[in-house]
Amino acid sequence: MSIKIISQNVMCWQKEQIGTYEQRRPLLKKVFRDHGADIIGMQEVTEYWEKAFDEDLHDFGKLLVYRGQNNKEAVPIYWRKDNLKPLDSGYFWLSETPEKESIGWNASCLRITCWVLFEQIDTGKKFAFVNTHLDHISKEARINGIQLICDFINKRFGKEMPLILVGDFNTLPDSETSEKAKSLLNDARSIAKETTDELTFHAYNPHAACTIDYIYLSNNISCNKFEVIKELNDGNPQSDHYGIMAEITI
Repeated sequence: MSIKIISQNVMCWQKEQIGTYEQRRPLLKKVFRDHGADIIGMQEVTEYWEKAFDEDLHDFGKLLVYRGQNNKEAVPIYWRKDNLKPLDSGYFWLSETPEKESIGWNASCLRITCWVLFEQIDTGKKFAFVNTHLDHISKEARINGIQLICDFINKRFGKEMPLILVGDFNTLPDSETSEKAKSLLNDARSIAKETTDELTFHAYNPHAACTIDYIYLSNNISCNKFEVIKELNDGNPQSDHYGIMAEITI
C-alpha cells in the first residue's frame, strides 16, 4: 500500500503585504492538492483556516479539536475519504494531565496531539497516524511531550501496527527531543530512497532557516521519497514553514 503524507504548519498569523491569509490560502491549497496528499497533518489551524480548508478540501474527512476553549488553534488530520476509512480516533494534551485541557512542563501555551486509526478501503490494511505541535519555548515541555507521545504509541498501538507521527517539533534534528522520537521511530528524511537536505522553517528570513518539522515512521513502513514543498507567489511562500511530504509503503 503506497500513500502520500504531508505535514504543514499553516501559520496562524499574517505577514503584511507578503503573507496575508488571502495570499497564502491558494498556495496552501496547491501544497495539498497538487502534491496528491492522502493524509495531511496541519499545525496552527485557527477558525479562519478551518473554514477555508472545509471549502478547499471539501472531499476530505477531518479530525479537528481546538487545544482550548479560549485557545482556538488546532493540529487537525485531514484524509481522502475515497481512499481511507477512520476506525478510531482521539486526542490528548501534552501535560501531566493529558486527559483534560492543561498546560504541562512550563510550556508557553496549551499543546495537543491528535490521532486516527485508518483502514485503506481497497486493501483493508490498517495503520495509525499521529499529529502534534511541540512547544516553541520550553525544552522541558518538548522532551516530556515527545516522551508522552511515545508512551501513548507503545500503549495504544504496540510494535506491530504501522504508524506515522508528524508535526512541528520546534527542535533541531540532533536535539534530545529528536533523539527520543528516533529511539522509537525512523526519520522519513533519513530512510527515504529519494530525499533532500532542504530546511523546513524559514521565518521569512533565510539566515534563520532550520529544520524543525518531521515525519517519523515505524519500522514496518518504508519511504520511497521525502520532499520539502515550496509553493511561491512572487517569491513569497505558503507559510513561515515549508511543507514536508513522504511517499510511503506499508
